Amino acid sequence: MSRRGLPVGPPPPPEERLDVMLDPEPGESPFLRPRHRTRVRPRRRGLSARLLFGLQVFAVGLLGIVAAWTAWQKVFASERLRDSNLEVRGSHFLSEGEVRALIGPAVGENILALDIEALKGRLRGSPWVADATVTRTLPDTLRLEIRERVPLALAELDRLYLMDADGGLIDIYGPRTGAFDLPIVRGLLGVEEESRRERARRAGALLADLGELGSEVSEVYVLGSGDLRVVLRGPGEVLRFADPPYRERLLTFLSLRKELVERAPGAEHFDLRYRGRIYAKRAAAAAAPATTAKAPAPPRPRPAVVRPSSPRPPSSPVPLVAVHVDDPAVEQNH
Repeated sequence: MSRRGLPVGPPPPPEERLDVMLDPEPGESPFLRPRHRTRVRPRRRGLSARLLFGLQVFAVGLLGIVAAWTAWQKVFASERLRDSNLEVRGSHFLSEGEVRALIGPAVGENILALDIEALKGRLRGSPWVADATVTRTLPDTLRLEIRERVPLALAELDRLYLMDADGGLIDIYGPRTGAFDLPIVRGLLGVEEESRRERARRAGALLADLGELGSEVSEVYVLGSGDLRVVLRGPGEVLRFADPPYRERLLTFLSLRKELVERAPGAEHFDLRYRGRIYAKRAAAAAAPATTAKAPAPPRPRPAVVRPSSPRPPSSPVPLVAVHVDDPAVEQNH
């Protein structure tokens, strides 16, 4: 008889009792894991089981690839991803139609399938394009950023060509480009290709440095020595330059223009290669008509006495006038 699970009554006789060891063995705690674990070796699968597992993995991977390919084809076939909108920025001379012709059949294609680098190469292939950037904006917009080459002069070769600041030729000067009113660069014919490029580069550097003052220039002739002979518009004065700064020297000449006309009448050539002064060279006197009576020879004018602060100018058979830039006085001796 038991009460609430506990035995009730006298204890069992000794022969029926069980001898249970409750004390742990010495040196081993009952609360720790055993020192030696029993290793359970995994059950090795047979060849058929491994083949079946491999087939299952291959089937799952193949289904994933097919699903991804199908989704990709649907994306490329979507009409919403065709680049129907073309935005052109930075193009001033090239029209949008000419830009579309440069990029070819890219307009109307899927925007994700476009080769951006190939499109940049097509745009940069135009002589008018200095650089181009192509970006795409989902779902259907293609943006083109174009930096055009700016013509600064007309290079005189076998024909007239538009030329930029680096001396590069852009396009033939003709009816399509006749709106450009630019100075002419001469001295490029009859020289080797490398020399021609160097001369064109020097002329382009001069016009780029002049900036808006380039509208005062009618012609630039590049000499074999590297000097630049510049003919101005209007009165047609001839200026000679060597090295920069070109802009500051032209501004100095323009500020002394009226005074030079007053104090050096008849001067046509002005040498701006020297620091602190301008050398004006008068035109040679026209030869007198032949007569029966021998006219007395006019007294030969002596050259001007010039005390330059920089290297002495080249000798000239006509009188020279030195105009000081700091103190614009004219030294002239006859």
